[in-house]
Amino acid sequence: MHRVLTAARVIKAKMPLGAANLDDDQAFDVAAYINSKPRPAMSGLDRDFPDRSKKPVDASYGPYADPFPVEQHRFGPFQPIEAYYKTLPKSPKQTT
Repeated sequence: MHRVLTAARVIKAKMPLGAANLDDDQAFDVAAYINSKPRPAMSGLDRDFPDRSKKPVDASYGPYADPFPVEQHRFGPFQPIEAYYKTLPKSPKQTT
């Protein structure tokens, strides 16, 4: 769960099991804390998303197809990143 938005959703819905009364901000804070801890370096991450413009905005590892810093991809705010990708011209394969 290296993606903070996905982790926050799971944390809010499932943790602590049976007693979760977390609001969105609390779940995000827990997810951000977890994702701020060091992780082992993995190789080949540059091949995970050949079309980097389709990479999730909260993917915590580079490379990215945008000018935003790694810290913003890890912890937000994500709205400026989403807005940036909406302004890019769509390729013929992205007609959906």
